Amino acid sequence: MKAGSFFPGTHYSSLYAMAGDDCSLFFDLGELTPKQQQDHRDNIELTAMLQVALACIGHDRDHLALYENYQDPELQKVLNRYHNFFTRMVDDVVPIEHFSYHPALSYYDSVAKLISDNPNLTEVANLYMSSGSNSVIHRNEALLEMNRNVNSKKHFAENAPEFGIPVPDTLITTKAELTGGTVSSFFNKHRNNIVAKLLGLAGARNVTMVDSIIECQEFVAEYEDDFVILLQQRLDLDFYSEMTVDLVVSNNDIKLSNVRKILFADGLWVGNLIGEGVALTDEQWSVLRNVGEYARQQGYVTEEGSNLGIDYFVGQDGSVIVTEINARWTGGLFPAEILRQSGTGGRDAVPFFDLVLIEKREAYVDFLDCYLLGEYEGDFAMAPFGFGCFPINMDGQKYFYTWQAVVGDLEAFKSVKKKELGEGVMLTADIISLSTSG
Repeated sequence: MKAGSFFPGTHYSSLYAMAGDDCSLFFDLGELTPKQQQDHRDNIELTAMLQVALACIGHDRDHLALYENYQDPELQKVLNRYHNFFTRMVDDVVPIEHFSYHPALSYYDSVAKLISDNPNLTEVANLYMSSGSNSVIHRNEALLEMNRNVNSKKHFAENAPEFGIPVPDTLITTKAELTGGTVSSFFNKHRNNIVAKLLGLAGARNVTMVDSIIECQEFVAEYEDDFVILLQQRLDLDFYSEMTVDLVVSNNDIKLSNVRKILFADGLWVGNLIGEGVALTDEQWSVLRNVGEYARQQGYVTEEGSNLGIDYFVGQDGSVIVTEINARWTGGLFPAEILRQSGTGGRDAVPFFDLVLIEKREAYVDFLDCYLLGEYEGDFAMAPFGFGCFPINMDGQKYFYTWQAVVGDLEAFKSVKKKELGEGVMLTADIISLSTSG
């Protein structure tokens, strides 16, 4: 069985096996710092929602590996309702009898046994990314090294200009060198408007804005002196908008999958904007296609087509600056692909992660049912993607993660949500605004 980060498609059957893989690409999971351990646990908890969403992305010949936590009787009820939502939103889904359940802490070992016991189950094992944690499935050291290379922020910053790819001004340094004159000059050059980036980790935990060398030192305090740090100029968000895109890189083609605008609130990422107004010019596509060629020449290419995510900025003059690439599935691919299948009726969609009180879980799911995309014909509709299976403790109360999109009028949704569900349901939704998208 082949393994990789293949773009979803009906031309092959797939076993979707995706868990918290990012950290093990560059780090040994047995030697993580306390902060890295917490970040890795957080990533595992978030990944659960991705597993649920895969049921809506896949088709009737696919199989899906979920965390065994979803076998809890109460969560099984919710999982069955989500599966019903999916069958109402799109034409084809992964059959619920094709679900298998695996321990979160030994997920890939368990999935590998499933593959060993059922060698003809599917044609490919579709991974979020080829990483150290799932090497028991891909069993390909060369694939792992290639992914480390292509996913390396350092390698990209050093080599992108050779491919005609514009990147921010970047200084590659180490923790020990932060006190040197070169770093000081770089901060002065950009008036202390710097982004510090590290290799590995997930969900922007390896990227932060720093206004001084001291802040940068605090960001990397737990690492050894030879730890590699990228310092990049911080782009002016009054001039630039942050975007992201997925490409499909195959042996004979590089295709555009989707384009999304990143939404911010209070300086934090809160979701994406997907719509007909979020598009590329020919000149911008030419630049991003070069990124696909860069990845392909590094070996990131398959016959089936592999997914490549690109983070970039677009200036008010239409110029493009690429900040990094992700040779893997991206979080935004899931909603983009589901919304492509379901259709939005030409309306904008805002996918976002959020939190809901566990005690309000049934009311939340009822809300999704009432306003389901494709059935409700009001000012907005809801597209559910996934829900978490781990309790999240916050301010003395227990929540669970949710993943959904509002299609249509975002403000109308907020009003109805507040009236019908009250406090403690989709907290992030309250601060999302299309007028402050960066």
